[in-house]
Amino acid sequence: MKILLVCNAGMSTGILQNKLEQRARELGASASVLAVPLVEVDEHIGDASAVLLGPQIRFALDDISGMAPEGVPVLAISAQDFGMMNAAKVFDDVTAALRA
Repeated sequence: MKILLVCNAGMSTGILQNKLEQRARELGASASVLAVPLVEVDEHIGDASAVLLGPQIRFALDDISGMAPEGVPVLAISAQDFGMMNAAKVFDDVTAALRA
């Protein structure tokens, strides 16, 4: 699974990126996470299995959903989960969306 993690400038997601990859390893899942700024979404969205948006760019959810290939879920991370860097919850949300 390839997760595209998007935030405003691509910096605040670095910690969450590492935690998501660690969570995947703990679960024995094959996952790579790429953190990018909003302005680079179009360059990477075609390779993504799922797209996660930081809460600061939740406003772009509809636009990015329209850019995503069919069947690729686009989710906005809650401010609480992002602030707490709750990778377990975020990873669970992604895997649930991929199963839906």
